[in-house]
Amino acid sequence: MFYLIFAACILPALVFSESGSHSLWVFATFLTGDSSVPFPEFTAVIMLDDIVIGHYNADERSFVPASAQESVNVTEQITISSVIKGIHEGMKTKAYHLIDYLNYTRGLHVQQRLAGCELLHDEPGQMMTLEAFNGESGFERRYNVQGDQHTHWNWPVIKSRAQLEYDAWLYANFYRPLCISQLRKYLKKKKQHVMARVKPRVRVFKRFCSETGVVQMTCLATGFYPRHINLTLLQDGQPVNEERITGGELLPNADGKYQMRKSVELSVKEQREKHTYTCTVTHLGLENKLDISIEPGPDPVIIVVPSVLLLLCVFGALVAFKIWRKRYTQPGQVIYMQASADQTIEQPQI
Repeated sequence: MFYLIFAACILPALVFSESGSHSLWVFATFLTGDSSVPFPEFTAVIMLDDIVIGHYNADERSFVPASAQESVNVTEQITISSVIKGIHEGMKTKAYHLIDYLNYTRGLHVQQRLAGCELLHDEPGQMMTLEAFNGESGFERRYNVQGDQHTHWNWPVIKSRAQLEYDAWLYANFYRPLCISQLRKYLKKKKQHVMARVKPRVRVFKRFCSETGVVQMTCLATGFYPRHINLTLLQDGQPVNEERITGGELLPNADGKYQMRKSVELSVKEQREKHTYTCTVTHLGLENKLDISIEPGPDPVIIVVPSVLLLLCVFGALVAFKIWRKRYTQPGQVIYMQASADQTIEQPQI
């Protein structure tokens, strides 16, 4: 649940690692204030790319692997637990300071932090920390490949200059090397999962609006892994203007794979201009680029009589015909007639 809170408030500011690279992130949430629901004060989830590898138990102050079968050595357990414990304490201090500074008195307050690092094609990349309070971003710190630091904040500074310089040294010389080291370890452990390649299933479809004559063309790619995909709609071999495209968000499927769709609307005039439209997809699971042509006009309307209904009609007619023939044309048929007491029953000769 708290991972979803993170996704809503912090992830829009995060650019995930590009294809061929990997990342290790800690998603942490600290809650304080009034709440009708007994939420835990602090939660943290550790993720390798998009795979949950464990969480932090705040009550026991320990790291818990996502899989019960996975063992964690004592050194690794102490190291990860100590780092996340420090995140917990730092977030608590900052949350209370912001509540006081912003003059908040009642309600539930949410302090969030995203911290992690990445490998760019097996080379150490940047380390990053992002923070948000009650959904508003306010702090950002990045260390790039060369070790240069970029720090930006909108909130009041609660530390002295000397403390800020010490934090910078600590991130550059301790947290970043430690994060890169753990990232490499987990890549070896989860190699089979992380390196999986599942190609997308791609289909195109159209929706016609009879009132306006507009045709919406959609290209859908689903069931692929990893998440990196390039899905493009082309007009006459050139990408359709992004302002005309709807969709394009990367969405998760229930099975851990992903989907993406993009749509474009064509007016009646554009349908008459005889442009060619193509959905093109590139993905690590595909050996070659996949191109699917889309006809711009509406699909023809075809009225189809179901074959089963047709067969039933034919069968019914045959049965009725046979009953009629048997009743009226069969030789020697006896027709019984009701008679009164003074009448005789005769068998007519046919």
